[in-house]
Amino acid sequence: MNLKKAKDGLGLILIAILTIRICSYFTLFPDSIGITRVVKIFLRLAVTGLSALIYFRLGTYITRSAFVVHNKLPFLAYTAYLFLGLISISWSSSMGYSLLQWVMVTESLVFVVIYYRLFLLYYSQREKPIDFASMFAYATGLISLGFLLGLMSNPDLYYRQTHGGEVSRLGGFIINPNELGMLVVLGAGCIFQNFLDRKFGFPRWATLVLCVVVLLLTQSRSSLGAFFIIGIIAVLKSKNIRLQAATVLGGILVIPILLDKIIFKQGNVEEVMSMTGRLPFWKDLIQDGFTREPLFGFGFMRISYNDKFDSIHAYAASMTHNTFVQVLLNLGLVGAFICLVQMIFTFYAIKVDSNKHLRSLSIFMLIPLFINSMTEFGIFGESNYGILFYQFVIFFFVLKLKNE
Repeated sequence: MNLKKAKDGLGLILIAILTIRICSYFTLFPDSIGITRVVKIFLRLAVTGLSALIYFRLGTYITRSAFVVHNKLPFLAYTAYLFLGLISISWSSSMGYSLLQWVMVTESLVFVVIYYRLFLLYYSQREKPIDFASMFAYATGLISLGFLLGLMSNPDLYYRQTHGGEVSRLGGFIINPNELGMLVVLGAGCIFQNFLDRKFGFPRWATLVLCVVVLLLTQSRSSLGAFFIIGIIAVLKSKNIRLQAATVLGGILVIPILLDKIIFKQGNVEEVMSMTGRLPFWKDLIQDGFTREPLFGFGFMRISYNDKFDSIHAYAASMTHNTFVQVLLNLGLVGAFICLVQMIFTFYAIKVDSNKHLRSLSIFMLIPLFINSMTEFGIFGESNYGILFYQFVIFFFVLKLKNE
């Protein structure tokens, strides 16, 4: 049985699988860490297993000849990063924690490999297939709708109070508001790509509106900046003079409000300039942490000999709030060099690829991913869905259909 005989609903199944996979990174039961961990593991293994089952059932006939490995270098460099992470468990300051993190990141890669191959099989056998950008956008739209409905029914759960209770941020303790902001910007970027591909319609506009509403409610400065950058790029790519003029006018009108209500919360300019205390924390990490284990670090996803790094000039934390500093601390200079090479290979693969759609989509995805990586878990940090999305970008250019 191949995909030509498959049910027309496979595209919807792929959207559902991606939606559930993203949800598996949420703290769905904030009052019970144990139940949350069990649910996360179950959901991730379930969607990975389901993707593999569908793939082998539907792709048996054409799997031997459908694909071609287009560019191995980004993937090989990424596996080198994982290999170093694996052997670093032997000198980790917490072998159990490093092993758990390594397994979760590796399982994410396995899911991406299977899911993306399944997507390519589906895409090659349908007359009017749902493209990956639309799948990702719709998955994000469903999650955005879920958060908005949850907010209306239980604001105490879905809001996180900051600045002494004066600021409410959507995400609560289900997901870090900055991480939620990154997700909806990724969804918006996929919609922008649809627009550039001249794919419009009510579902896409509705999804964009949902993403923007959620973004504003998260009050994430970094995500808001990423949204404006990809929005400007999309407008410039459109070559529509009226749209470009309207964007400039809209920006002039809305930026003062955003500066007052979101960027400088409660008029605290010092907080913004110090990146909410991250700059002194990073300084202490480099001066007092990195210098202790400069070559190979403290072990995969470990930044200290203890569970938390106690900063002299900032706060205590178990992660660095910067994915590049995180690599430097947990895998040292060797790990940082491998990750740098991996990113260079990925950028080069994007630059030389002939598929304009994928090149543009990858840029829209990488901008929020890298901005988020500067202040949160990021693409080389502790297990999070930012890693999942970066792995997808890698496979856009590693695995291809032969007829492309």
